Amino acid sequence: MADSVSVSSHHSYGSRVGNSFKAILWGIVLVIISIVLLAWNEKNYVEQKAALKEWAAIVQEATINQVNSELEWNEIHVSWQTASDAEALKDSTFWITTDNLKLKRTVEMYQWYEDGHEECHDNYWWSEDCTTTYTYDTKWDEDAIDSNNFHSRNWHENPSTWDYESDERIKEPITLWAYTLTDVFVNQLSDYKTINLSEQEITIPEKYKLIAEQSTQTNEPTTVEDNNNNYLYWDTPAEANTGTTVASNERFHINGNQIYIWADPTKPAVWDLRITFSSVKPYTVSIVWKQMGNELTSYKVSNWRNINLLSQGNVSAEDMFLEAQKENKMITWIIRLVGLLLMYCGFASMLKFIETIAKVLPFLADIIWVWTGIIALWLTLIVWFLTIWIAWLVVRPVIWICCLVVAAGGIFLLIKSKKSKAPAKEITNEIIES
Repeated sequence: MADSVSVSSHHSYGSRVGNSFKAILWGIVLVIISIVLLAWNEKNYVEQKAALKEWAAIVQEATINQVNSELEWNEIHVSWQTASDAEALKDSTFWITTDNLKLKRTVEMYQWYEDGHEECHDNYWWSEDCTTTYTYDTKWDEDAIDSNNFHSRNWHENPSTWDYESDERIKEPITLWAYTLTDVFVNQLSDYKTINLSEQEITIPEKYKLIAEQSTQTNEPTTVEDNNNNYLYWDTPAEANTGTTVASNERFHINGNQIYIWADPTKPAVWDLRITFSSVKPYTVSIVWKQMGNELTSYKVSNWRNINLLSQGNVSAEDMFLEAQKENKMITWIIRLVGLLLMYCGFASMLKFIETIAKVLPFLADIIWVWTGIIALWLTLIVWFLTIWIAWLVVRPVIWICCLVVAAGGIFLLIKSKKSKAPAKEITNEIIES
């Protein structure tokens, strides 16, 4: 259940003005960052588009069952099912095994997290009172949340170390019949599916020795059904040998396809661990790459860009390049919008001091707040378009000049058409009058 802590603070008019002037520096930094980001983004888009176009023109189809020496160091396209003759993968702690290509252990901890929210209101003499509310709640998270940075650590502390961590195991080598995938493609095989624990013989770590609810000790292997009956496990074998039935504070559960440590699966508590296992099965992929012997690796085109394409299923080289171009365009527009947002925040921060100074006249401050927002938006749009325009001038000067010529020609024709209409209109008026 969430709880919260509220902290009040008072800011005089002088301190508010001082902070607003400090915000100008922060705004300048944001604007500079957005300009650099937008310029890099346009350059990246053009270079990636050219690289994909270059490679699409020279890629060749290759046979999958035999390495063709004539295609050595050439760009090829093949489709087939991934496979590996390596021995089965096994988790070193719980001995979960699979004959699939990858095995991943995902460890999550039930942890505290902090969320802060500030509300302020103006007072007489243009000061303000602010109340910051820190809300603390819990959630499962694979990444450790540092509670040392919390405003209130009282009853909100997360551990700095975990008993178990996430892990991934990969078969080596992974092949497409006659070809071997290098790491650049192996890392893209990410179609993970949860492993069914009811089909696994799970090994309990040594620190959890089984003590039945009766006083009789058993050394029989632990099954999934046994774990679901809430058997208790001791920290050390020595305590287990006593044969007593004193309840331990630590529990080991298997609920569905997840392992819970130190937790009631229905009522998780802070510091509890939840472990899930998943694997990547062999599946058909299509790859565009450079052939080096029997290995398939990324290719570096004339502008020194590395290209490596992998698609799930049997996909033609043409469709793979079309999809790569769409992805390149989508990423470019996402970064453009991010740059637009950063730039607006920067200009808004730079103009914040005008609104703050105007607090001496509250009714005027509200009007200025609206106008500073409009000005910040207009400045953002102007600089945003100008940055992209200049970036295109640098990376694609020929296209830019062509666009400029077309635009100038259109304006010239428009002006000329208006001038030609003016005399015709005068002649028409004279005829009507006569």
